[in-house]
Amino acid sequence: MSKDIKVVVLDDEQNILESLERLFFKEDFGVFTTTDHKEAMKMLEKEKIKLVMSDQRMPDITGVEFLKQVKEKYPDVMRILITGHTDIQSAEDAINFGGVYRFINKPWNSDELKGAVRQAIKHYDLVIENRNLFDSTKIKNEELEILNRKLKSMYEVQKDFSSTVSHELRTPLASIKSTVDLVLSGAPGPLSEDQAKFLNKTRSNVDRLNRLINDILDLTKMESGKTQLNIIFSDMGIVLNEVVETQSYVAKEKGLYLKCEIAQELPKVPVDVDKMHQVLNNLISNAIKFTESGGITISCNNLEESNSIEIRIKDTGPGIKVEDIDKLFQKFQQIGESIKHVGGTGLGLAICKEIVNRHGGKIWVESEEGKGSSFCFLLPIQERRKESI
Repeated sequence: MSKDIKVVVLDDEQNILESLERLFFKEDFGVFTTTDHKEAMKMLEKEKIKLVMSDQRMPDITGVEFLKQVKEKYPDVMRILITGHTDIQSAEDAINFGGVYRFINKPWNSDELKGAVRQAIKHYDLVIENRNLFDSTKIKNEELEILNRKLKSMYEVQKDFSSTVSHELRTPLASIKSTVDLVLSGAPGPLSEDQAKFLNKTRSNVDRLNRLINDILDLTKMESGKTQLNIIFSDMGIVLNEVVETQSYVAKEKGLYLKCEIAQELPKVPVDVDKMHQVLNNLISNAIKFTESGGITISCNNLEESNSIEIRIKDTGPGIKVEDIDKLFQKFQQIGESIKHVGGTGLGLAICKEIVNRHGGKIWVESEEGKGSSFCFLLPIQERRKESI
């Protein structure tokens, strides 16, 4: 079985070429030997050569001159100079002009020569592999940059579209709602039971659409960095108690407990109080909505090791499937039991995440199906707000 020729050897002494052929006979690469430098160049044109070895002293060309020609035409090919003379000038020329990988003196040590050739071939393979990897990475980076620009452009269009459409929908929806309310009030005349039922359903859907529009506008403003946070150092214990007080009636109506456990001597934290009300109201109302028995516990603790406070809303609801947890804070995601509850927009948790992120915090969920859920978020004690996400 013929081997691919990877090495070309140029020497004016035939016995040396034969000796080298025997030396490399058992190697997994083929060796082409010649006494003619022109024939050596033709072989370089014909085959995928990785290494050229040349003797320095030859009748019509020096090894340095030949290797210089190889370097100019085939810069990737490795080059080894062989000389029978301890000529310092030739060695310097070989390095400076021939760009040789190594130079070897005659008579050579067979093991050292074979080792040098193997290393040169490995070096060639490594250089080519790195270049291919670099070129591939460069192409991928360029493709990713193009895709990123397209996505940014599409995202900007989507934000403008969402904002424009949402604003345009508000006026007709307000008109629809006022008309439905007027009819339901009985002012135009009495309604049958079925008529009242359908109109109440219409009003409920109008209210839901209004909530969706408000959530879209809210999220769009935050994502575009147009919403400025009104940061003040606040007592989160007071904020929590205010929210719990407003939600306690809803929990009581469902027969659920709603309790607050706040650690003593909590440090004040830099927050936008209105935005924190929005986050807490959303998380607590969700917990109430999806909990049928038991109740909700809201806790707040000082985590000194992370220089932050942790707020945790723990419910005794149905819990969340493992495969659904990663979807929770994505836009327009309503999973599992949530699709059975009317009124959600699928944006509430995405808005909560955006608000907490803007404060420099972190939000996550801990849950096990059938064992309830805990929605948690951290707020830094020192201000680390982000102006845009």
